[in-house]
Amino acid sequence: MYDSHDIEVHCSRCGSNDTDVEPGDGEVKQGRCLRCEKDFQATPCPFCGSYRVEGSYGISVGVRYSELVTTVDCKDCRSEIPARDPGPETPSER
Repeated sequence: MYDSHDIEVHCSRCGSNDTDVEPGDGEVKQGRCLRCEKDFQATPCPFCGSYRVEGSYGISVGVRYSELVTTVDCKDCRSEIPARDPGPETPSER
């Protein structure tokens, strides 16, 4: 399994850093969020390359957006980037 100590990847669905991530064959990281118990696909910030990006649904900060956001913030460089599709919503069976 991917060594989570090498890079911190936040769930692109809820923004939690409590994730189990597999090594990818490119920039997109495939993972499972241990907080929302769903699979996700994380892409890096286009400005700094960090995977510490807010979730599109805003759950980890205690607020569930009533309307999906169009942009999210990078937690490292604070850049505003387009919200990305977090992938399938089905719970992981890993």
